[in-house]
Amino acid sequence: MQPTADIALLTVRRIEQRLGKPLEIPPLSLTAQKILQLRANPDTHIDELTAVIETDPALAAQVMSWAASPLYAAPCKICSIEDAITRVLGFDLVMNLALGLALGKKFSLPHTFRQDNIDYWKNALYSATLIEGLVRQMPAATRPEAGLAYLAGLLHNFGYLLLAQLFPSYFSLIQQYQTDHPEARTQQADQHLLGITREEICTSLMQIWGMPDELVVAVGQQNSLDYNDEHATYARLVQLAALLLTAADSADPAQLDALCQSLQLKPEQARQALDKVLAAEQALRSLSEQMSH
Repeated sequence: MQPTADIALLTVRRIEQRLGKPLEIPPLSLTAQKILQLRANPDTHIDELTAVIETDPALAAQVMSWAASPLYAAPCKICSIEDAITRVLGFDLVMNLALGLALGKKFSLPHTFRQDNIDYWKNALYSATLIEGLVRQMPAATRPEAGLAYLAGLLHNFGYLLLAQLFPSYFSLIQQYQTDHPEARTQQADQHLLGITREEICTSLMQIWGMPDELVVAVGQQNSLDYNDEHATYARLVQLAALLLTAADSADPAQLDALCQSLQLKPEQARQALDKVLAAEQALRSLSEQMSH
């Protein structure tokens, strides 16, 4: 089961013991708080979402860039946030996209890590776009909420940004450790130097912030192949996307088959979704560069 808020607070206490000082939990931006409130209301109208996005010029510009991207092949010129929602992206996707972008902006890497920031967003965009394609291929009866699945892909490595923001000295040590030990998994580096993984840090803060349980599970269980409890579909999608993007040609056939089967997908459907993402490389690269500013 996903961690409760109490367990999340215990995780924070573990971090504080490791650091030897209190951990100041950063608040969400006002925009992110408003979007979470809108998500919790099933009667939220497009006008309300539009108004929240338009009060944040940087976020509005990013959503407009998304809608104008060749990735979505807009049928006409997009002149407003309302156009982006109603004519191109859809309400569900924009709601979750805006939340992901607001979080990314709040916890972006310092300008000295410009290339790392681009790489972060490139990885996030590839994962989110691939998950979007995988969800479309799934049977309607078992298909998860598309926008939330997209957000899971967009934020699957959000713990990386949190490490850089909250633990800059440890972040540098972890970066150096991974350079010296390229064979080590990120979880090993985190445990060795910090005593806790970035996924644990991320899910604990997400719980405290009141983020959707599906997102908490997707991020927290993305490395747990045996997780089969509530919202496991979101974690499986993140796992399958990571496998396809990092080792599509050399992936263990048994692991690929098992992940596909758990999502009621055929391996060839997963590869077709991957091919579409790879074909959109130029558009995704352009978006990742825009997001890194």
